[in-house]
Amino acid sequence: MRKFASSVIAAVVVAGGLVSVAAAPASAACAPSPGTGYTIYDKHTVYPGTNLASTWVFDNSDPTVSYSQSSTGTLTASGTAGVTAETGVIFAKASVSFSVTVGKSWAHTDSWSYSLHAKNKAGKTKVRMRLFHEAKKFKVRKYTYYYDGHCKFHSTTKWRKQFTAPVKRNNNVWGLEYK
Repeated sequence: MRKFASSVIAAVVVAGGLVSVAAAPASAACAPSPGTGYTIYDKHTVYPGTNLASTWVFDNSDPTVSYSQSSTGTLTASGTAGVTAETGVIFAKASVSFSVTVGKSWAHTDSWSYSLHAKNKAGKTKVRMRLFHEAKKFKVRKYTYYYDGHCKFHSTTKWRKQFTAPVKRNNNVWGLEYK
């Protein structure tokens, strides 16, 4: 019986020791190393114009505007000046946030052949067709952070920038531009 009692006491002491050992790291878990983070916010889908456009025509005769050519449509991200080294991380976070892959550029070679009927717009004299490509417009906040001794989160904003990044898939639309 003494052997059994001493075994039970030893097990309780060992279990108590394990609990205290496990409790020490858990309290330290709220204080990770200081780091850097990015927040993606103010997200929109936009369709900026690509490099493909027809020639300008006068819109006073209700013309049909056409574009027919084999060429490569391209679109490059904007807002990357000064943060080029970080764009990979930023576009990866934005891709997750939008659930679609965005990147620094988009290019697609095709035989484009489209026509649109233009209307005479007040105050405008010329019209042309342009290829527009889906892009994601968003703002980014870069910050540094740390947790104090009371597990309170502290952050400092390093910069805020706006980006427009083309999606990698071929999601395009032809439209009219007036001037």
